[in-house]
Amino acid sequence: MNEKLLYQIRVYFSSEFSKIFNSETENPQKILLNNILIKHRAELLSQYDGFMGYVREAENKGVDNYPLYQWTKDCLGDDNKVLKYKNSYTVYINNEAVYIMCMADKIEKDLKTIVDGNLFIRISKHDTNPINNPQIPKKYVK
Repeated sequence: MNEKLLYQIRVYFSSEFSKIFNSETENPQKILLNNILIKHRAELLSQYDGFMGYVREAENKGVDNYPLYQWTKDCLGDDNKVLKYKNSYTVYINNEAVYIMCMADKIEKDLKTIVDGNLFIRISKHDTNPINNPQIPKKYVK
């Protein structure tokens, strides 16, 4: 095991729960989720919002310095992907998108207790090993 790898937890909501999560609406599942996030000093950011932020920053600062700009922008032009990204959230712990394994394991364990397969669909853990992550398609490589 490579101890230098960092990890990220993602959570996947139904469209219904995404609306609840992003509203002022109270819901037992949302309360449980928020309690877990508070316990771990964590926040959620939808992949959609993360991608939009990346595209806006690139456009403001110059897209030449953002190698994933066109790929990300094209993904945001695909309605099916947008729906997926709006219901997929990255867990940030202490404002970091990736963290050491023990932190990932702890929040993953707690989050698994509220996965119901209906509103809170599933959780996934990703690592920073490039072999385990999608590589930029050749058409976007300069």
